[in-house]
Amino acid sequence: MSLYGLIVVIHVIAAVVGMGPAFAFPIISKIAKNREQLMLMHLLMEKIEKPVKIGSLTLLVTGLIMGALNTYLFTQAWYITSIILYFVAQIFVIGVSAKAMKQSNALLEAAKTDIIPDSVLALNKKSNSALNISSIIAVVMIMLMSLKPF
Repeated sequence: MSLYGLIVVIHVIAAVVGMGPAFAFPIISKIAKNREQLMLMHLLMEKIEKPVKIGSLTLLVTGLIMGALNTYLFTQAWYITSIILYFVAQIFVIGVSAKAMKQSNALLEAAKTDIIPDSVLALNKKSNSALNISSIIAVVMIMLMSLKPF
């Protein structure tokens, strides 16, 4: 296997680790019906966050290494668009979803009843929307990298 081929394999694995969980998080959060379940979901998401960050950063680095090894990629619209979409997805994941989840967790910890406060539900909806958008972006990126349409 060539160096480039090895980088591609690492890139694909990083994509699964770095972006895959974003598809499951909105589904998992909808299952929680009370404060305790929602707090468990938040704990689960916190535990998964570190490998997701590592996978996501590896995805970026390997993508750029592929470009460095084959500089013609920097002239390809699909490649440049994929890099831009990566950063847009990160804005939704880190800038919107993670912040909303952090606020939601703080409100949950302060809540005295087992009923999930409306403010927490609103923050979870915001977080889920951001994750859904990032999932759509991930699908578009996969299509761009697979089909190389332009």
